Amino acid sequence: MRSLRRVPSVSPVPVLVIAVSALAGAFVFPATVQAQAPPDIPAPSDTIYEVRLGDGSVIFAQVVELDEARVVFETVGGARLDVERSGIEAVRPATGQVVEGEFWAEDPGGTRLFFTSTGRSLRGGESYIGTYVVVLPFAAVGITDRFTIVGGAPILFGELEPFYLGPKLQILRQAEVQASVGTLAFFFDDEVVGVAYGVATFGDTERALSAGIGYFYSGDEVLNEPAFMLGGETRVSRRIKLITENYVLPDAVGVVLSGGVRIIGDRFNTEVGAMGAIADGDGGCCVPLINFSYSFGR
Repeated sequence: MRSLRRVPSVSPVPVLVIAVSALAGAFVFPATVQAQAPPDIPAPSDTIYEVRLGDGSVIFAQVVELDEARVVFETVGGARLDVERSGIEAVRPATGQVVEGEFWAEDPGGTRLFFTSTGRSLRGGESYIGTYVVVLPFAAVGITDRFTIVGGAPILFGELEPFYLGPKLQILRQAEVQASVGTLAFFFDDEVVGVAYGVATFGDTERALSAGIGYFYSGDEVLNEPAFMLGGETRVSRRIKLITENYVLPDAVGVVLSGGVRIIGDRFNTEVGAMGAIADGDGGCCVPLINFSYSFGR
């Protein structure tokens, strides 16, 4: 393996300040504006809306009647609800699909598998926070519909080190094919190491295959041999999606395999799975995977 040259120290503090500021703008300010403005009720149509009521409940329904005081909704299951306007918190077009009379909301975690990115991008103003295997917190912000920034750091003995930052740019967006390029850089006390990658996703948010290639680097030194990623996702019910994420690492380091399920909530996702490795003919199994994430701005 080619030796990696150490580079001058880079402090993660300015990067952390920028990330926190971006998250504050995405999380706090839009929420404040939305809380002050009453929701606009669209005219009756065949469009399915996500309707949030004042008691915290959420329904997916069409607007069929309305006047100055009340709104009548018809759910995807055919039930009609007569609701006072004052009891409606928000109405927005729903993203997802109707399956056998049940609305499957779009997976809020569709921009990644367990760890790695898919070719999809967050929309501008969308964001999420979460943890990998409980002790690795992370966050992501959609700066525009095509440009996303992610960042995080493990919690080690009360310190956040190494901090990582990952900008991603979506370069292709079609109905069944989406592709992005990006980098994931880890900032240590005296060096920066990371991976530059490209990834493409084929399919929709319910069933898709993702393939990627990446090159590891340290400073201005880049390994000549690439790493490859192959992952997949398939949704089997309103709340359950099966996920696999697998790697072939450079310099015959080995193969990493993983699989599990994502439990899809309205905003809160939970992922449970296992990861194993194969190197020099020997295999190791299994490392448990437990991830959590919460989405904002959807």
